[in-house]
Order: sequence, then structure tokens, then C-alpha cells
Amino acid sequence: MTLPAPPSARSAALGAGVLAGQLLVSVLLVVSTGGLLDVMVSFDPPQVSQDGSFAFVPGAGIWFSAEAGMLPVLLVTGAVLAWLAVPASRGALSGPAASTLHWVAVSQSLGITIVIIAALNGVDEAATIVALYALAAGSGMLGWLSDRAPRHDGSRGHLWPYAFLTVLAIVPWGVVALVQVTGIVVGAPASEGVRVTTLVVLAVTALWAAAEWAIARPAGLARDPERAAALRVASSAALASIPAGAVVVLGVLGG
Repeated sequence: MTLPAPPSARSAALGAGVLAGQLLVSVLLVVSTGGLLDVMVSFDPPQVSQDGSFAFVPGAGIWFSAEAGMLPVLLVTGAVLAWLAVPASRGALSGPAASTLHWVAVSQSLGITIVIIAALNGVDEAATIVALYALAAGSGMLGWLSDRAPRHDGSRGHLWPYAFLTVLAIVPWGVVALVQVTGIVVGAPASEGVRVTTLVVLAVTALWAAAEWAIARPAGLARDPERAAALRVASSAALASIPAGAVVVLGVLGG
């Protein structure tokens, strides 16, 4: 048994269309408003003194729009699905190629999304944000290894990379939870809108992980290759579109 099968041209094109539509709306919103959710990343840039020695300037930072930060998630995932639809329509899409592109898109969805959510919750140090991105994005690529592990009927050996994927992917969310709890303790909690958005995005990420588990396990609803391929397109599109939409809605509604 070989899983997952490459997606059909129809399902890939449908997913790409949904993401392209949301991307267009998001771009128009960001361009027309200049950004509704401003978040800052702080860092300590080096400064050269007159004697040639280096010092660091604490507290420097850059501001950017959280909605604009989510646009690459839609762009990458939508482009991947559109790319998959073209060879699939000619019957030339292979399983390994589809798997590689899928996990590249998932990796960026996980990495960029956790960066934006962490920044909204008050994590603003560049070093911490880079580490969170690396953990989340790196965990996604473990799915690529899971796809390529030997599969036999009834065997669960190929699920070990998936298990490590879930362990690494949950760590950045633990950091976000710690920041939220600390804010509550010191009397400076995140806004209600940010907390709700965080929970929505976490729920979507958990549902995506459950879908990948259904695809990877030896038996179950997604055992049929075509059904598994369609579920993978749907879950990766949701992983990109719903978090991006949640951030846009937060920006529109405020809070």
C-alpha cells in the first residue's frame, strides 16, 4: 500500500482558487488600509563606535502589519496547489513530487503562522521569533520523511516521523501559552480578540494534524488513496486560509 496518492487536478485547482480569492481580498484590504494590526519585532543591532569596537543598541525594532505577514502563507500554499493542478491535469503528477510540494507549503504555513500569532500575543524578541519559526517549519518537513518511510499493510513504523512532527510542532504553542499566562499573572493579559484568534488557529492546526494522522495510519476513513489525496488538499488549504482569515477578521473587528 502506498500513501498518499497525488491529488486530482480538480481538487488541487479548487483549493488553489479558494486561496487565490482570499489572497486577493487580503491584499486589497492591506493596500487600502495600510495595515490594521501593527506588531513589532525588537532586536539589538550592532553599532560600531569611533574606536572600531562593537556595541549593541537595545530596544530597536521594526513595525509591520500582521495581515501582510499572513499573505505569504496564502501565496505559497495557493501557488503549490496551482502547480500541482497543472501536471495532474496531464496525468503526469507523481506521488513523490506531490508530497514534496505539499510539505514545503505546510512547513511555511506552520512557521509563518506561529510567528504572527506569537507576535500578536506579545512575543517580540527577534531571536525568540526566529526559533519559533524554525521549530514549526522544521517540524513540517518531518512529514516528508513520514511519506517516504517503508509502508506495509498493518505496519506503523512509518508513523515515527509523524510522532516527532507533532512533538516539535506543539513546542511553539507552549511558548505562546506561557506568554499568555504570564500576561494574566502580571495583570497585562492579551486582548480578548487575540485570545480568541489564538484558540481558533490552534484548533485549525490540531484538526490539520488529525487529518494527516488519518492519512498516515494504515487503516481508517482515509485509507482509500483518492480520498486521502483530497483530504490532504482540503487540510492544507484550511491550514493556510483559516488562520490568515482569522488574523484579517481580528484586524477588521479590532480587539
